[in-house]
Amino acid sequence: MRPRRLPSLLSLRAFEVTARHLSFTEAARELHVTQSAISRHVRALEEAVGRQLFVRLHRAVVLTDAGRRFADDLGVGFLHIHRAVEALSGARAQRLRVSAEPAFAARWLLERLGRFSIAHPRIELELETTDELRVLGKDADIAIRYVASASRRPRGRHRRLLELQGAPVLAGVRPRPRLWNNDAAVPGHRLLHDDDGEAWRAWFTAAGLAGFDAARHLYFTDYSLALAAAEGGQGVALGSAVFIESELKSGRLAEIGRTRVPFGEYVLLEATGRSSATQRAAFIRWLESELAPARSSPA
Repeated sequence: MRPRRLPSLLSLRAFEVTARHLSFTEAARELHVTQSAISRHVRALEEAVGRQLFVRLHRAVVLTDAGRRFADDLGVGFLHIHRAVEALSGARAQRLRVSAEPAFAARWLLERLGRFSIAHPRIELELETTDELRVLGKDADIAIRYVASASRRPRGRHRRLLELQGAPVLAGVRPRPRLWNNDAAVPGHRLLHDDDGEAWRAWFTAAGLAGFDAARHLYFTDYSLALAAAEGGQGVALGSAVFIESELKSGRLAEIGRTRVPFGEYVLLEATGRSSATQRAAFIRWLESELAPARSSPA
């Protein structure tokens, strides 16, 4: 039996770039062709595979489930092609050392790094997860750190990435109790911390409630552990929507009370050396584009 004829490489590339940007216009800009050419290639690909890959809205496109899986597989394939060509030609990869705070790395950055590698196949990323300070330029080219609201901002070249706004969350149940709509329901649960209590004290003040000192407490050294404990029914944690989007959508975590409070932000610190300047700029542009939806959506 003869193997099925593959779609054209042009149509596959047009689809992969459009899926990465979720925009025909941006795909056309990256590939230096017209928007109509991109649209024709994607249509031809959909006809060839017999599946709809995009839902076309008024001014946007959204991947179907089949399109999302196909885009992920194609991205990996094109990345291998890039690396094979570079290995054959003897081109050296450009290394970029990123040091990231563990919760940010585990709950947000890690699942998106594949898209960076696909968009920048020549940059070899070295990711370290730690809370410890690093000497920029010597130990890392970029550092992403959490800064509590009451702390001083770091010295040196840095930019604010994302403000965290916390809401009390706990293991979801169905049906949702009416009592959970009231802030007064929070002190009845054990409070889960990943700091010395500063964030929860701020929440109690914002909610106009007493009872922090009388509440039961459980302390962790890592934010992800506090959220995991909340999901496991051990108490209530202050969760930031940007880190628990999937848990909230699935119902594994649910919000309790009405008050939300800013409790910190993430900042990016950058080395100043010229050797990694191009790689740093590419990573920061990519990071800013990935963070844009979180910045524009409600907390």
